[in-house]
Amino acid sequence: MRWLERSEGPLGYVVLALASLVEYVVPPFPGDTVALFGIFLAATADWSAAWVYLALNAGAIGGGMIAYGFGRAVSSPERRPRWLCGPRTTRAIEQITARYEKHGAVYLAINRFVPALRAFFFVGAGIARLPWPAVVLWGGLSAAVWNGVLLGVGWTVGESWDEMLAWARAYSAVATALVVLVVLALVARALVRRARTSSRSDGAPPA
Repeated sequence: MRWLERSEGPLGYVVLALASLVEYVVPPFPGDTVALFGIFLAATADWSAAWVYLALNAGAIGGGMIAYGFGRAVSSPERRPRWLCGPRTTRAIEQITARYEKHGAVYLAINRFVPALRAFFFVGAGIARLPWPAVVLWGGLSAAVWNGVLLGVGWTVGESWDEMLAWARAYSAVATALVVLVVLALVARALVRRARTSSRSDGAPPA
């Protein structure tokens, strides 16, 4: 962070873009923290807000397309690694494809607002073989809106790095909790459907 503070210029903006990109390749990487620090510098250290914004968006789109490329690479059964060729994995890939054919644009549009899982939205788009222009469009729109929100937060509390970091952590905690609740709800629904299907099968008259 201290290096960034002293490195306003083309190299500093490239580092911000790479930080945003790496988050999609290595999900645990704290991309939002680096992004917030770049916005903090724009608010307090005369960095260009426009260049910070463009760098963050370019990095997000680039990283998302790398994840998309991985999804495309494993989408074909002939090119799929052996560990992705089991019957359960095949069914999961078929389900992902079906969901993305119906709601792919929505998934990509919300990806930037879901911490830690962003890359998987693009992997899913690649598995479903969505057209890359649509992926760039919706993924780029998501990044543009999210980074606009971060800029708004930065200009509101930009004088206090601690406040910005506290906001980011609070948002991440709430968003993660919501994701967990959604996953639990989906699992519960799947179990209920399986139980109903099983009960119908048990109650069917013998042939």
